Amino acid sequence: MTEHDTYYSTTRPQQPRKKVAGVCANVANRLDMPTWLVRVITVLLALKAPVLVLMAYFIAWIVLSERT
Repeated sequence: MTEHDTYYSTTRPQQPRKKVAGVCANVANRLDMPTWLVRVITVLLALKAPVLVLMAYFIAWIVLSERT
């Protein structure tokens, strides 16, 4: 990274990474994984067990929103 890139990244406001409730972005951040990978895994799991994934997503939405 150059000095210009460092300055630019620190002065530029952070873009929100939320799509629906920010659950996948928060999980990806905590697990140190790319956000897109967590979203793909969530969608693939939702195809197999949609009710379970929706319940887990809703619970994570509540739990993670209280911490921020």
